Amino acid sequence: MGWFDWLTRKRPSASPLPWQQARQALPILQGLSELEQQRLCELAQALLARKTLTRLGVALTPLQQAGLALQAALPILHLGLDWYAGFHEIIIIPEPVTRRESVQDEYGLVSEVTEEHAGESWQQGPLVLAWSELADDGGWDGYNLIIHELTHKLDMLGGEADGVPPMGPGMDMDEWRRVFQAAFDDLRERDERNEASIDPYAATHPAEFLAVVTELFFTDPHRLHSVYPAVYDQLARQGERMSA
Repeated sequence: MGWFDWLTRKRPSASPLPWQQARQALPILQGLSELEQQRLCELAQALLARKTLTRLGVALTPLQQAGLALQAALPILHLGLDWYAGFHEIIIIPEPVTRRESVQDEYGLVSEVTEEHAGESWQQGPLVLAWSELADDGGWDGYNLIIHELTHKLDMLGGEADGVPPMGPGMDMDEWRRVFQAAFDDLRERDERNEASIDPYAATHPAEFLAVVTELFFTDPHRLHSVYPAVYDQLARQGERMSA
């Protein structure tokens, strides 16, 4: 073999990921139709091809990579990969990051607090996720870190994260704002009485409300529908998919 042939020959292709095994291991995917599962796998493969997956101190098995990609593709199953245009890299770290931060309350008072971050999203920046919080995702428990953080990315497509992402076909932004604002106000009132019906973290900001209810939509839809049916309906229409 000559030098030119050695330099130009194709590298051996990477082994295919175990997509079927990964799908079967994730309860939240089992309500999808065969066509939806096929589409989800195609989106997950395209996502891994288009985004850089950086692992810092974390080794993922092929099954774990496939499961991560499938969950990441779920929110855009009927929207398309272009809805993830606002970032190019997913960084996986071992544990949540803890740091001191300045927080201003509604009265303008600033205090120093210690915050733990399992995931972070920035405008035009990477997505950072703690593997210790991701490893057990995929069940019907109301929590899913990667869906939560990717919802922030969808929210940021329209600019600042404010709980109002770009609207899909046939959606009415004014109606979305009215429905979500009413639910957010209701949750804040309930939280003040220690009667929050969903994760009270959702009451801290409209962007967090959107991220939390989107987690619920995919991982505990019956609970979301029972508490905020109008919010559930908006999310179903936005994603063009009703949960099981």
